[in-house]
Amino acid sequence: MATTEQLMAQYGVAWFGFDEASGNVYDKLGLNNYVGTVTGATRVDGWNGEGSSMSFNGSSNWISFNNKVLPIGAKSIRFKIKTNRQATSSIFGTSHITATTHGDSVSIRDSGALGWLSNRASTRLLRLSLESTINVCDNQWHDILLTWDGTTNVGAVKMYIDDMATPNVVGTANVVETVSHTNNLTIGRMSAGTNYYYFNGQLDDLQIYNKALSPSDFEQKRLTIKSESNKNLVPSSSSTRVKEIPNTEENTLLSQGGLIHEIDSAVDRLPIDLTRISTEYEIVSNNKSSLNNGKMFTIPINNKFKTAFIEDND
Repeated sequence: MATTEQLMAQYGVAWFGFDEASGNVYDKLGLNNYVGTVTGATRVDGWNGEGSSMSFNGSSNWISFNNKVLPIGAKSIRFKIKTNRQATSSIFGTSHITATTHGDSVSIRDSGALGWLSNRASTRLLRLSLESTINVCDNQWHDILLTWDGTTNVGAVKMYIDDMATPNVVGTANVVETVSHTNNLTIGRMSAGTNYYYFNGQLDDLQIYNKALSPSDFEQKRLTIKSESNKNLVPSSSSTRVKEIPNTEENTLLSQGGLIHEIDSAVDRLPIDLTRISTEYEIVSNNKSSLNNGKMFTIPINNKFKTAFIEDND
């Protein structure tokens, strides 16, 4: 799959893993010097048993950032959450529930549902409002993806919870977002106001992008390049080309309509950049058919041929 690092390189705004030993929270991208000052919140085991997540007690814990962080307009926000407290509380956001703030708020509702609001100042109207159809307050980790393409098109706003094949809920924004958020990003409570709605639970792996990504963007196939000393090239009849390895798979590739049985050399095409999200089999295959796990073929990189191994393609 495309790594988070690859997606961040293209569309990333900030990425908070909460894996610091102690003290402040820092953006792993390090591009804009985003820093969160921690008040009371503590680090506990991460969502996948690796690293740390941030735990909030529901009454006096929060993190205040030195910047608004969340982008204006098109955005994707992905994070992991775990809570068993079914009561109105703010997980993170840049606004408060007043008529004078612009910004986003992601929260737990009294029903236990996950909510996402985008506030418009002065009119008490919302740009968008989404609420999950399921209760996320079950003391289990949930994988959340929120996306908005920045338009008012039907279905432009989506909320995914665990099941990345189908959105849990789809909505439409009333107006586009053009005004900067009122407050800096705050995690663990509302960013301003007299009632802060403190969050009780754990948060991990907060990823923020400036594009409405789809779950498939996180599921692209990756290629693992074997070492040059183990490239085991099999020359074809043309001295400037190489064939897919092993040769026994060539008939299968041809029957799929693919062109992968012969790949241009570095002499007559640009070197291939495997840091891109698009995978090589998509570039050289007519119908983009899957090559399946464990198959290898040779590709030119930096004027040399190397072997690519398809590690996890279905």
